[in-house]
Amino acid sequence: AYLRASNRTLGRFEPEEKPDRVEVPQAPDAAEALKSYVAKRGVDAGEQFDPSPANIQARTRTLTIDTGVGAGLKLALLPKKTRGNTVTFSANFRFGDADSLRGRDVAASLAGAQLMRGGGGLSREQIDARFQALKTSARVGGDLQSASIGLQTRRDQLADAVALAAKLLREPAFPEAEFEQYRRQAITGLEAQRQEPDALAGQALARHFDPWPAGHPLHARSLDESLAAIRALKLEELRAFHREFYGSAEGEIAVVGDFDPDALERQLRTLFAAWKPGHAFAPIATRYTAVAPEQRRLDAPDKANGVLLARANLSLKETDPDYPALVAANYILGGGMKSRLIDRLRQKDGLSYSAGSRLDADDSRDGRDDDGNWSMQAIAAPQNLDKVERATREELTRLVESGVAADELRDAVSGLLTRREQARASDGNVAGLLSRNLFFGRTMQSTADLDAKLKALTVESVNAAIKRHLKPQDFSVYLAGDFDAAKKASGK
Repeated sequence: AYLRASNRTLGRFEPEEKPDRVEVPQAPDAAEALKSYVAKRGVDAGEQFDPSPANIQARTRTLTIDTGVGAGLKLALLPKKTRGNTVTFSANFRFGDADSLRGRDVAASLAGAQLMRGGGGLSREQIDARFQALKTSARVGGDLQSASIGLQTRRDQLADAVALAAKLLREPAFPEAEFEQYRRQAITGLEAQRQEPDALAGQALARHFDPWPAGHPLHARSLDESLAAIRALKLEELRAFHREFYGSAEGEIAVVGDFDPDALERQLRTLFAAWKPGHAFAPIATRYTAVAPEQRRLDAPDKANGVLLARANLSLKETDPDYPALVAANYILGGGMKSRLIDRLRQKDGLSYSAGSRLDADDSRDGRDDDGNWSMQAIAAPQNLDKVERATREELTRLVESGVAADELRDAVSGLLTRREQARASDGNVAGLLSRNLFFGRTMQSTADLDAKLKALTVESVNAAIKRHLKPQDFSVYLAGDFDAAKKASGK
């Protein structure tokens, strides 16, 4: 059954009369070898930066450039000394609304993906070489309602890197060869998902929870619909999307690190303030939708791993009073390195390689969007998925009926606060946080407020929030794997 020729590795040793051996030369004298060495100038170590919300806010200069479009172009500039004079640049430029974007989602996605594949008179290879020469890690792209620039560079190269990124954003070439190559790659990737358990489960979940009609820019397409749309897409549709939608006169730019804020502000005004989008930006409202629970088994032949995905919708905003309590509850259930799901499915029952949960709360400028959800996932052998589902449901029920314990809550709050503080020690994370605050019209006080609310949580407040929002019977569950092979393995 096992010792087959097809499953055998054979090695043969053939001795030689005069083997070709490597001769290792005598090591030279170190002092002699290094006598002409001249040390480079030491790297600037930067400053000891306090990542508290109050200090970040105090050190950040915010302003709005009135461009005559929407909310204008908002800037958050946080200059500080960094090791190696590094600087992080993050920009989002916004455009379009639900009506103007109807039926344009695929063109929007592929147009954004092509921006670094040729533009500004440069080929893809020349763009890569230019950013490399500038010692810059760069990302220039776009999606349904925004274009973005992300740069990790150094003080002396910042101005040139920003100018190059702006040129790529405004002057894409959309080379036909690059478009066709990307389309082939996208089609191959989608076709490969047909038998992948995680893709099958994710597709079924997305379709079941999709409240949008066909044609709406947020509609969740089926795999076949996505393939058909990409195959039918013409290169001119990408060019038309860029021509009709792109602009930089509304959005947010956050910069953190070693730079001259006055010089950068002048450059940003010159590069971005006058380029107006063809369709003004209006956020697409997202509202809570009640979805009836369903359970599905999706067969993925010849796949060793299986997947469980589960989700229930919640009416939840980040500004809701119960949000901090639910963040802690999710951390205890499956959001932390040590959690109830991990302890049960991996440590105790030995069923799952990995497991976790996620809480998503909505957010909006007007405070009305409330499209939240609670989800869970686990990876396991297909023959164990039914046991994984039972154990997961038991942990959900236990969380609702028995709540959390005082020691669990204490550890969860400590872990969350540590995670949040560590995140603020990263310039990239701080840039993202500042950019988000600009979009929602907030300051770092909102971050400090959430920290304070987490510290003030009690067992009673968390358990009450769990009972109000978490309904185990509302979860839809999707199991995907090779169930035929699992039956044979179990002898059933």
